[in-house]
Amino acid sequence: MAVIDQGISRIVQWLDMLTSTAKGNSAKRYPNWAHHHIGEVLIKHGRVFRPDRALPVDNTGPAKRCFHNSMEATWAHDNLTYVEGFASAFFPTEHAWCTDANGALYEATWEKPGDAYLGIPFKWDVVAQVNEANEFVSGGFVLGSRLLLSWLESGFDESLTVDVGEPLSRN
Repeated sequence: MAVIDQGISRIVQWLDMLTSTAKGNSAKRYPNWAHHHIGEVLIKHGRVFRPDRALPVDNTGPAKRCFHNSMEATWAHDNLTYVEGFASAFFPTEHAWCTDANGALYEATWEKPGDAYLGIPFKWDVVAQVNEANEFVSGGFVLGSRLLLSWLESGFDESLTVDVGEPLSRN
């Protein structure tokens, strides 16, 4: 289990706050849903990726295009997996990056890696399916797609992910 350091703690606190706000609004309307915010999904199923193990992708893509840049890097490099979640350089923000089978972080957008990364590594066919469907309900890419709504309602489907990165421990 990953040790919660200051950077991961900042992301978890931010997600807890967002989840608390969303839960207050949606729990009344959707009392039987498994989750009420993406923050719950990330805290329960997200993986920690260490910036001290960051490796550069051949070329980082344009700023503010992390979802596209990471998808392109994953497409170009068979050894990489697309990861989406939150990262923190100073403040937690929705972000996407890549990882390899050993959990090394590949930053496809930021020139200097952030200090903390918490995300879900997705199988390539999931990323391709979401890209092809092009149906988004919020920010993010996979985590902003209609697939997210099914996870909120019915629960997260672990079979769509790659087992890499460190599970989050909240002890």
